[in-house]
Order: sequence, then structure tokens, then C-alpha cells
Amino acid sequence: MKQINGFRSEPRQRSNGQLPAGPYVGKIKNVKIDGQEPDQTLILRLDVSEGEHAEYYTNRYIREDLRYKNKESKYPAKYKGDLRIRIPNPDNKKAMYPESDLANFDDAIWCIEESNPGYHWDWDEKSLVGLVVGFSVRQGTYNDKAFTKIVKLESAPDVRMGKIEVMEPMAPRSDAAEPYMPPVDQQTGFQQVSVNDDELPF
Repeated sequence: MKQINGFRSEPRQRSNGQLPAGPYVGKIKNVKIDGQEPDQTLILRLDVSEGEHAEYYTNRYIREDLRYKNKESKYPAKYKGDLRIRIPNPDNKKAMYPESDLANFDDAIWCIEESNPGYHWDWDEKSLVGLVVGFSVRQGTYNDKAFTKIVKLESAPDVRMGKIEVMEPMAPRSDAAEPYMPPVDQQTGFQQVSVNDDELPF
């Protein structure tokens, strides 16, 4: 038998190699604050720490980095297990939904405290490194390609007890811009078109 280029004696990834959607128990591997005040984001680097998918994101990064170094891929490896959480700030005039930002931040910190008995948030983001936390992975579709991503934190005890349900898939997205269709007038059945009188051709 002739040698086959690209052969490796190793298990292949299941399906498309994506982490299945669902809740997981993981750990915070690192943290970073991105941006400048008042518009900042807390980035949590997460990975699965329990179950058959433990270390999924780390192992995926290692594989992709090796492929890039061996010139089997033209794209540098990117860590896929990051979760971005907006840091609420009343001085941030760019914030579109300040109340939602505050609610999401409150919920994230509660999930971390609930997952680590005795830990209390002390406004030092470095204290988060190494802590246990649950998180939900959600499925999506972009340009007809399926993917999964971490979308929110969960209480690790709730994940272990099976209280967290799998989230519904996100609506499909695409690069292709859909053509704008004016709304239809319910009385006439015609599309409503707004035109400036100065632009009329007569």
C-alpha cells in the first residue's frame, strides 16, 4: 500500500468538530479588560473542566496552531472560548442598552460567586482566574456554516444538577445584505414609499 499524504494515527473530530450546544462546567483560565474607560469589556477566557469535553477549547487551539505551523492551514489559530461582557459605566454615552449591560454584568458575577462558595467579587478582575463557573454554548449558522459559541455564564451547581436547558439555535446570519422592501399599507395593499416632493420628476 502506498503512503497517504496527511495520514495521522489519531482520532478524527466528530461531525464538524464543534462543541455541542448545551450547558457546561468550566474554569476561567484568564481575564482581560479591553478598551478604554468608559467603554470597556471584560473578556473571560473559558474552557470546559468536567465531562467528556474537558479542555475542548485548549485542545482545539493546540491542533489549529499545529496545523498553521505545519502550513496545513493559512489561518493563525484563534482561541474560541472567550466570552465578552460589557462593563457597565454611567459615563459611557456609547452604550445603547445601559440597563441590560448592568443586568448582564450582575448576573455574570452572581454565577461566578454561586459557583465558588466563599468567593466574593472584590473588583479585582485577576481574582477571577482559576475559578469554576458554568456556561451555555449556543448553536448558530453563518453563511450556511454551523458553529457554536459561549453566550452566557451559568451557575455551576445548576449545570451539574441538570437545571440548565439547551438554548434554542440563533437565527441564521449571512454576509449577503437583504434588499430593502418598503412596508405594505394594510388598507391599499401597496408598498409605502416615502419620497421628497423636491425629488419628483415633474
